[in-house]
Amino acid sequence: MKPRVVAHSKARSGGKAAVPQQAVFEMKQRVVLSLNKLADRDTYHIGVEELEKAALKLSPDMIAPFLSCVAETDAEQKSAVRAVCVRLMGTLARSHGSLLAPYLGKVVGSIVKRLKDTDSVVRDSCVEACGVLATSVRGREGGGGATFVALAKPLFEALGEQNRSVQVGAAHCLARVIEEAIDAPQNILPQMLTRVIKLLKNQHFMAKPAIIELIRSIIQVYLATFSLQVVFILLLIFLLVHFLNVV
Repeated sequence: MKPRVVAHSKARSGGKAAVPQQAVFEMKQRVVLSLNKLADRDTYHIGVEELEKAALKLSPDMIAPFLSCVAETDAEQKSAVRAVCVRLMGTLARSHGSLLAPYLGKVVGSIVKRLKDTDSVVRDSCVEACGVLATSVRGREGGGGATFVALAKPLFEALGEQNRSVQVGAAHCLARVIEEAIDAPQNILPQMLTRVIKLLKNQHFMAKPAIIELIRSIIQVYLATFSLQVVFILLLIFLLVHFLNVV
């Protein structure tokens, strides 16, 4: 756990309202103090409540500084802190929706980093957060296509890391994104399916059960979108590749 940060407020002169920089500084200090409470069992629930309320009440210009506080956790902090910070990104998505769109790169980067976490609770929180992001955040034109790409691309790239926890977590996160996304670009899914199936034949890939779950999610999306004939063909391809990989 990093050393506790003591909040210091700069003196205000003449009773004037705080300038934006001062407001950001004070908000960050409140967030840090609440994060410090998460590391203590006696104050954990108080810290969670404070952070949830803060996330819900953020004005648009405070989203970025709040996000910088919760997205930059590291392994030195207790797992309780890391897990809550991931869940808070989901809270931001539920509460502020498309206002979070400009920061998706930062959010997903933080989630991918946390997939290496040794605590499964933190990794499970990443999966839940990805589902909330896919459901709640829309692009500038109101569609979910840009959001889907912003979420799926870094997660797909994470499948290539030689770390089993990352591969498993990325596959589960991708499956959740695909299942929850309302406007997933249909031209991307076939390409994704082809590349994912190839991972089953890669002897160095360490998370094949998770990949099978991901393939199942992709096929389920096809089932809801395309004809049964197309789905049947995809299912045959999947079973054939899986069978060849097993034997």
